[in-house]
Amino acid sequence: MKALVADYYLGELVSYQGISGGVENTNYFLNTTTGKYVLTLFEEFEFDEVPYFLDVVAHLKHKGFNVPAALIDIHGERLRVVKDRPAIIVDCFPGDGLESTSVESCALMGSALAQLHIAGEDFPEHRESHRGEAWWKATSQAIAPELEPEQAHLLLSQIDAFDEFVKQHPDLPKATIHGDLFFNNTLFEGDQLSAIIDFYNACHSWVMYDLAIVVNDWCSDLNSGELDMEKYRALLHNYIHERRPSAEEILAWPHMLRIAAVRFWLSRLEAWHGAKDDPERLAQQHDPKEFQRILEARVRHAPALME
Repeated sequence: MKALVADYYLGELVSYQGISGGVENTNYFLNTTTGKYVLTLFEEFEFDEVPYFLDVVAHLKHKGFNVPAALIDIHGERLRVVKDRPAIIVDCFPGDGLESTSVESCALMGSALAQLHIAGEDFPEHRESHRGEAWWKATSQAIAPELEPEQAHLLLSQIDAFDEFVKQHPDLPKATIHGDLFFNNTLFEGDQLSAIIDFYNACHSWVMYDLAIVVNDWCSDLNSGELDMEKYRALLHNYIHERRPSAEEILAWPHMLRIAAVRFWLSRLEAWHGAKDDPERLAQQHDPKEFQRILEARVRHAPALME
């Protein structure tokens, strides 16, 4: 770690500490004589896959967002190899993660997300999601035999229904999106949003899909899966104030709420089943049933975008 830090314009290493909570990458806080930084080691991507995500963040930083752009080392490089894994160092922003969302934080996120989507419209590289349509079709078929019949039917039927909808509406607006903007991927300083982090699910996809990912996480009761309508209205009111959805996006909204729930239920099911024979790894996984409940709630009732 000392040798790595010495290759940057960061002074000398004082201390470092592993960051708990991440399930896709390994992260460390670095304290040096010039400040506090974060080291990320990528566990799922090959070296040549990472520059896309770094370019997305650099684009958004240029647009004025507080996002963790990769720092340049003394050799002019932003991407390194540490322990045979791609790695970057970024600034550590002030602020703390939320323990839970509020009506006020949802309103702030609505404005910020709309601005993020507008900024992502002119990002030139269009990368499909590694957790997109092809992945969820293949993964659902592979994992369905391990589920209860009712679970398998819910999963497969929702993917089929969404597939049919997008075939009928092939021109739904897309932009470069975050793809994983859960509330634990933000930092707040007091009651103000200070940074948006973790862009490693960024991709070129439907804008309404990204909004649905945010709504399902920020505005849901995880015990029941039901939406907190006060949070929902606050988030969407501020989003629509900044970016007006098209008529086709309004029509697509209930479908997006359901498929966004499917995506995270499925990724958690995959991780859960992959770790079931390893108790230590299993303990690190998020509970898939949270997103099963959210999906079931959206099947019962998916509110209109303007509701």
